[in-house]
Amino acid sequence: MITHRVTTKLAPEPTVRFYRTIAVSFLIITLALFGVIIFFTSKKATIVVVAKTDNKNINLDINLAQQKMGGLSVVGVVTTTKFKLTQKYFPTGNKTIDGLAVGSVVLYNETGAAQPLVKTTRLLTPAGVLFRLTDRVVVPARGQIIASVYADKPGAYGNIGPSKFIIPGLNEEKQKVIYASSTKDMAGGVRTTGVLTAEDLKAAESDYIEKVKQAAGDSLAQIASFNQKLVFVSEHGVNADRQVGEEITEFSLAGESTVIVVYYNGDELKSVLGKELSSRIDASMEKVLSVSKEPQVSLGSYDLNKQQARLSVYQDVLVTLDSNADKLAAFNFFGKSKDEIERYVFGLGHVVGVDVKFSPSWMRSAPAVADRVQVIVKNVQ
Repeated sequence: MITHRVTTKLAPEPTVRFYRTIAVSFLIITLALFGVIIFFTSKKATIVVVAKTDNKNINLDINLAQQKMGGLSVVGVVTTTKFKLTQKYFPTGNKTIDGLAVGSVVLYNETGAAQPLVKTTRLLTPAGVLFRLTDRVVVPARGQIIASVYADKPGAYGNIGPSKFIIPGLNEEKQKVIYASSTKDMAGGVRTTGVLTAEDLKAAESDYIEKVKQAAGDSLAQIASFNQKLVFVSEHGVNADRQVGEEITEFSLAGESTVIVVYYNGDELKSVLGKELSSRIDASMEKVLSVSKEPQVSLGSYDLNKQQARLSVYQDVLVTLDSNADKLAAFNFFGKSKDEIERYVFGLGHVVGVDVKFSPSWMRSAPAVADRVQVIVKNVQ
């Protein structure tokens, strides 16, 4: 019987150690690379910017003519007219006297028959203030009529605001369908008497010019497609019906004024204003939050022969730092330290505070990857 012996040779110990070393080294390198990846992907910078809103005032001179002139200009019309007005005023006296408050009401009749009302017919407010008709009237069926009234008693009692009135002399059913209301204050219950002074007259004349402008503007219709008008009193002759030094309860000014009226399109003017505003803000940094109210327009000069005028326009706008501004883009902060970021942001304008946070906290500079840098803008008044 023949026996074969098989002998297995084991790898030498140094060879095993070599492969083990390679495996361990590969694992270490893999872990190191993984750590580097985690390090770079976990780096993050959050920059919170606190920005205030600031007023930016726009003052412009805009030319107006019948044809577009280019530049800062709008199309419009310049006209002139004569306007008459009488206005009542009161002296700044120091003595008061009681009188009867007077005013007017609208009488309504919802029935199918006309309703006569005699002189002194009583009209009563919900608060119990009594007025009377100055004259006899007939309120038409299913119609209305304006009538003068006076307070039943003198003094401040009758100085009331707009109100509703019942007619106590009618039966209860008729009171529901025949009634009155006022839209303006009743006045005259208390009057001030005093000596007319030069100061009273001067103040009244200044107010008179404003009243002429307002009344003329209200009475003049619009022209063509122009939806705005500017009224200026170029000349005025005014006379007072009382003399300085007289003791009076009231006085009147009356006269004829020369009024200049400039017609223009408000939307066109706002368009010109908007373009100019865009050119005056830093688009790389600012944005407009709001435009306050309507632009203030005044007449700088005019030429009736040439049909031209110059408008002085003022507009107040609120601006602040734009969170989407190029100067706040992430690349502006790549590799910068906290101090560098703070100095840069405070130099932008509108900024009142900045808070920079790095993650992990031991980082010394912002990462150079756009989606790892977050910029937040908070606005305060």
